[in-house]
Amino acid sequence: MDGPAAGRTRLSRLVLLFLVVFAGVFGTVIWAKLQMEWSSARAEAESRQVRSAAFIAESVSGRLSEIRGALSFASASLSGPADTDSGQTAIVEAIARSAHVSGAALWLPGSEPLTAGAIPADLAAAADAALGGPQWIAGIAGESSHVVLAAPIPMADQRVGTLLAFAAPSDLMSADGTSRIAVLTDNLGRTLALYPEAAVAGAPLAAERFGLQTRDARALGDAGGGALTGARIGGTEQVLGVARLRDAPLYVYAIGPAGLDSTAWNMTLIFHALLFFGPLFTAIAFYVVLLMQTGALKKTEARLQDSERRFRLAIEGARCGVWDWDLETDAVFITDSFARMLGLPDAAQMSGPDFLQLLSGEDRSRLRTAIRAASRAEEVDLEVRAQNLAVWVQMRGRPLAAEGAGPGHRLVGVAIDVTERKGAQKRVIAAETRLRAALESMTESFALWDSRRRLVLWNRKFRDFFNLPEGSIRPGMAYEAVEAAAAAAIADVHSTENDGESFQMELTDGRWLHYSERQTVDGGLVSVGADITLLKQQEGELRDNQEQLRQSYNELEESSRQIEGLAKSHHEEKLRAEEANRSKSEFLANMSHELRTPLNAIIGFSEMMQKQIFGPLGHDRYIEYAGDIHNSGGHLLSLINDILDMSKIEAGKLTLQTEPLDPAEIIAQCVRFIGARVQEKSLQVRTECADLPEVEADPRALKQILLNLLSNAVKFTPQGGRIFVRGFEAADGIVLQVADTGIGIAEEDLPRLGRPFEQIESQHSKSYQGSGLGLALSKSLIELHGGELRIDSVLGKGTTISFTIPALQAGRNGEGSEAINEAAE
Repeated sequence: MDGPAAGRTRLSRLVLLFLVVFAGVFGTVIWAKLQMEWSSARAEAESRQVRSAAFIAESVSGRLSEIRGALSFASASLSGPADTDSGQTAIVEAIARSAHVSGAALWLPGSEPLTAGAIPADLAAAADAALGGPQWIAGIAGESSHVVLAAPIPMADQRVGTLLAFAAPSDLMSADGTSRIAVLTDNLGRTLALYPEAAVAGAPLAAERFGLQTRDARALGDAGGGALTGARIGGTEQVLGVARLRDAPLYVYAIGPAGLDSTAWNMTLIFHALLFFGPLFTAIAFYVVLLMQTGALKKTEARLQDSERRFRLAIEGARCGVWDWDLETDAVFITDSFARMLGLPDAAQMSGPDFLQLLSGEDRSRLRTAIRAASRAEEVDLEVRAQNLAVWVQMRGRPLAAEGAGPGHRLVGVAIDVTERKGAQKRVIAAETRLRAALESMTESFALWDSRRRLVLWNRKFRDFFNLPEGSIRPGMAYEAVEAAAAAAIADVHSTENDGESFQMELTDGRWLHYSERQTVDGGLVSVGADITLLKQQEGELRDNQEQLRQSYNELEESSRQIEGLAKSHHEEKLRAEEANRSKSEFLANMSHELRTPLNAIIGFSEMMQKQIFGPLGHDRYIEYAGDIHNSGGHLLSLINDILDMSKIEAGKLTLQTEPLDPAEIIAQCVRFIGARVQEKSLQVRTECADLPEVEADPRALKQILLNLLSNAVKFTPQGGRIFVRGFEAADGIVLQVADTGIGIAEEDLPRLGRPFEQIESQHSKSYQGSGLGLALSKSLIELHGGELRIDSVLGKGTTISFTIPALQAGRNGEGSEAINEAAE
């Protein structure tokens, strides 16, 4: 059963058969018509070239007749009575000036020829050729072709002279407008003139230039004219018309197109072809081409997609995007890479105002103005910044006229991410600004010159030193011009070095400059001037002082002898002081042993009696006495320990063993230690030291500092008062504070605090006992840590003591981190 495919096949065959039959019939008719038209056109072309050749030949013959007439007239004049030489010369020159004549010659027997104008080198050969030719005319072919006309001159002595006229063949030629090429030849077919000149290069025989035989062309010319077909110029067939000159052995060839050149016929042929064959052929051809091009279309689409992919990768790799702005609809299309620059996820098409909203406010009007200007056939080149993004984009584009629309219909361009370049420009500007600021902050004058000694950079001191007004110098000025402007401020110049690069200048205002100039790597020059006025003054003072020094020398010798005596005395006193210090150290060591041993027994036994470890004492007063003994012994032991520690610190024998520790933990231990005394006086203790960083300190020394300060706060704070312990982080470590609401200290007494055994006597402190060593010892330990003690107090309101502990204690006081001596043994 036939399907649609078979039906389409039969239809295709019928269509093909119809096309073949129709094409054959129509082609036969067209071919016959073309043959007829071509034959008619060929005959017409041959007739046209024959007429053209005859016209040119007649024109040349007419000009030759004019020359022959002039020769005849001159010959008759010369045949009369003998003329003078000047008369003969005038006749020859008159002929040479005749129309179409390039030269003339008169050759009389027994005399040298008289010539005028352009004459061939071989005058005798030319004369023989003309006299031997028919009608006394001959053509001379060669590098300089001539047509020679001769006229014999009978002389009175029966001799015959000759008058010759020479004509340039090219001057005799003229085209009638119907031929492409015109050629003038002699009777042998040699080319005398070619119009236009050098139109066709080839053989010296004119006919052979166009692929024809000379004898055929000459035979046609002798027969009264005719045409030859088969001539070729550049592979194109031409028709050659031949005509012989009247009364001259010369021939004219006229060459022109051989084919049909009829616009009407071409239009008729095209019309009939389109009318009968065009629609059918177009339909079938379209169908066939459509089927054949399906595969090619798929390949083209694949190539197009691949090309788009490569283009997209190249654009994205170059950090570029593409934009297209339709000015008629004010619609903007941006590619995905450009969209990502502006913070959009993908390619988008939007209106112009919406696109401008993606840019920063100051750039919107600039871009809109640039777009309007670009619509008038100008380019867009603008740097804009994305809205709310640190992205700079350079938009470059130009108008693209759509088909049927005028210029400025659309703008197409690229967008380049120039964020890094803008950042680099800002860094360069910042660097230049810093350089300028650094130069302006210099106390010396500075000037920089390029390799051509042109001014590049200078500072304010350069102008001040040489009294150069603002604006008097500018970048690019020559070294000599600046030097001339500064010369008025220079009183004298003194060379100071052999290399000639440093000078001392004395200015007119009394100042002195040390001025040096050094070459840069790139061939430039750096000029630096320093004010040495003070140095010069000091040099003068030095010279004045030298005399005083010489006068003082003798006095110094006497003083030296006195100093030697004092030094000897000082040495003896030093030995005695060192001996006393050793005695004090031995005494303190003995006291440490002799006093601590019985004090330990007293303190221990009194504590046992107070606690009635071995039974009741019998009376409560004994218990009170035992407590007083225990407290007095503890106070005395503490005093001894403070004295020993203070002595070791003064002797430089107390060193610290630092380690990382938590200051909050140390503070908590010290607050617990004074808890009993705080409760006895009903005091409130508040600690504010959260989140303190670790510090490097001696834990025992830090405890001793805090206990001394807390003990003083408890001692001098009345019943029911408050004590604050604060800690906070500082730039170089931590700051610890112990504040109380106690009796306070007068402002004039604050400088005395911190000295050993120093106590402030007032009506508020008379009831409190103490050695005055606790605060001095704490201050010394703080300073050993590299810290500082500060006291703030208001009399009657309280005291705040602050001290700092640096974060690092390595190598402090040049001692390193060593163990603290047994300060309390």
